[in-house]
Parts: sequence; structure tokens; C-alpha cells
Amino acid sequence: MAFGNAKLILKNVSGLSALKLLLLKAKYSRPALRPLCVFLLAPFQRNGEIPIDYKKGNRNFRVFVRDVDQESDMHSMLEVAVRNVYPLDPAYAADLVIDGGANVGLFSLQAAAVYPDAKILVCEPLPRNTAQVEKHLIQNHVDNAELLPICIGGARRTIPFYCREANASSFDAAKPYDSVLNIDVLPLEEIVNQHPANRVLIKLDIEGMEVEALETYIPGEQRPVVIFGELHDHKERRSALERLLAENGWSIQLGDLSGDDVIFEARSPAAVALSA
Repeated sequence: MAFGNAKLILKNVSGLSALKLLLLKAKYSRPALRPLCVFLLAPFQRNGEIPIDYKKGNRNFRVFVRDVDQESDMHSMLEVAVRNVYPLDPAYAADLVIDGGANVGLFSLQAAAVYPDAKILVCEPLPRNTAQVEKHLIQNHVDNAELLPICIGGARRTIPFYCREANASSFDAAKPYDSVLNIDVLPLEEIVNQHPANRVLIKLDIEGMEVEALETYIPGEQRPVVIFGELHDHKERRSALERLLAENGWSIQLGDLSGDDVIFEARSPAAVALSA
């Protein structure tokens, strides 16, 4: 896997940024190399961050890996910019994109490259992440995005949000956490319907709220909709998601099922008809 990651980094990122990502990956996957990696990364650090340049579609992007969230940010880079776990089809021509659980906004940047005319709603509740999202949007001149500091769910309410690493905060109080915030939850249905669109693209990485959010949204949706998501604890939630989609005529494709979480892609009947 380590060798595979190295090949993908070199394929998708070039120059010094590829070297930075290789060093970051080795720092956290090869303990014996950690001191050397720390030493070699030091010259690239500026104001508590390491800049990374990469290309998506026909756009060049610069993002920043934070020292305080270095491992989390590095994993986000590998997931979105290197492994391309959310492969977007330019022919789909989405005019509304929802980035649910945006983390630092890398998927939103990808969507801006592939769908330059789309309205992008960036939903992320963790304050230090929303600050980084805003920085990335400004740095990369993405002016068709709106940042919403909220969680996505199935019903409007305010609930405790347990803060951990930048990519691991959630509503689950059973895991160790650093602090607690009271966060507004907005229904996915409400967020989508506030913005008229013909074709909708949704990404959901919302730490276990996926089925709840989709239960109140999917039955009434008639438009072409493509959903990329990460289903958390899929062994407990997979059957409910598959049943919900099947009952409403949606298709679903699942990724690697060996871990606790699984990437999925779902398409509404109207979106399936478009690709037929």
C-alpha cells in the first residue's frame, strides 16, 4: 500500500509538492524515518503550514497542510487530490454541488474545477476547519462557493458535536474527545431545495448521519442527483441505506468493504437515465 501511495502521489502531484507529500506520508507510516522526515520538511514550513500545489481538471490549486492537524490534512490530500475517491464526470454538468462534511474544502475545489458554473455549498461545522475552507477558497479564487458552518442531517435541531482531530469530529460521545460544541443541524432536503437546480451533486462525509439525512431527502427527489458518500460503520448501516435506495429506484455502488467505513456512489433514477 505504501508503494502504491508513492506511485499515485508521483502521478498526480509534481515537483516539490510531490516530495512534501512523500515525506508527510513516510513521517506517519514509517516510524524509523520520522526524525529524518521532520528535518527535511522543516524548510517548507511557513506560518505553521506546508503549502501543496496540485492540479485538478484544468485548474491549478494551492492548499495548506496545517502543522497542528498535519496527519489529518495529509490524509485528506491523499484521499481527494491523489486517490481521487470521488471521481467527478464533467459530462454530468451539475449546477448545484453540496459538500457535506467538507473538512478543509478539497472536494469543493475539485468540484469548482469540474463544474465551474455550479453553485457550491460548503458545509462544515468545526471552526478551525471552516477557517481553512475560507482560506482555500480565497487562495484559489473560487467565488461560486458559499460556506455554511453547519452539520447535515435529517431534521433541524441543535445537538452536541464532539471535537477531535480535524477529520474525526462527530456526534459520537463514546469516543475520546477534546471539547464539545453545540452545532446547528439542517436537513439535507432543506439545503438542496433552497437553491433551484436542474442537476445536483452531493458529497456526504458526515460521520454517521448519512442514512438519517437521506431518509428525508431521497423519497421526494425527482431530478438527476449523484451522491458520493462515506458510509460510516457500514456493517450496521449498509442494509438500511441499500433498502432506502432500492425502494426509491436509486442505484448504488460500494467500494472496499474491508474497513469500518465504505465509499459509495448513488444515483437517482433520472441520473441513471442520463448515463444510459
